[in-house]
Amino acid sequence: MSDSQSTHTISTDFMDCFLTLSRGSKRLEALGQPEFLKKGTILVRSGEIPGYCYIVRTGRVICYEFSFNGEQRIYNFMEPGSLLLEEFLLFDRPCPIFFATALDSELVKITKQDLTDALRRDFDIVMDVCESISAKHLSAMEYQRVGYHQDAGWQICRFLLLLIEHYGEKENGRIQITEKFSHQMIADFLGMNRVTVSRKLKELRSLGLIASEKGKLSVPDVNAIKKYMDSIQGF
Repeated sequence: MSDSQSTHTISTDFMDCFLTLSRGSKRLEALGQPEFLKKGTILVRSGEIPGYCYIVRTGRVICYEFSFNGEQRIYNFMEPGSLLLEEFLLFDRPCPIFFATALDSELVKITKQDLTDALRRDFDIVMDVCESISAKHLSAMEYQRVGYHQDAGWQICRFLLLLIEHYGEKENGRIQITEKFSHQMIADFLGMNRVTVSRKLKELRSLGLIASEKGKLSVPDVNAIKKYMDSIQGF
């Protein structure tokens, strides 16, 4: 959105954890069958070779794993229009992490046979799959290149910018983030504990950079957050 543009050094290019296909998903949706799944349904467990890949039509899927001490770590949020598990399905590779619905979701389930047949006959579908795999690779690479070296406050601000990009709406002179993300979910994605996330969000509120109402966050000035990130950036 235009309000989030800035001339500062912060960039979210290829850092997006909210995956979707910019080319659209209708070609891929036509290959499979829709299926409604309740929140918390596991699509594949760590160590399993998936029997299907999926397009998210509504809802959300997360990919995650558990640390040795039992803490959950989220790696990506698969939003409506995203393709998931194709990289494991196509090459019969065990999935190293879990995939599960984070909300009640409608997914389109595609078999390996139907996907490979479509890849042979339709170059646009080849490019759709390439885009999906590329987006995941670039997101992971950019986090290692930039985000990994930043402190908790910077990483939380970056996450807020992504929420604004995907769920930001103008309301009463500020940008309202229309989706709710709990402190625990933010912590699970950023690899922090919930107490740290809560403390940092409280600091951002005290600086006037964010506000909250009825569990939803809002941002008075996106450029103020970017300037703050510049001021605390590690390099």
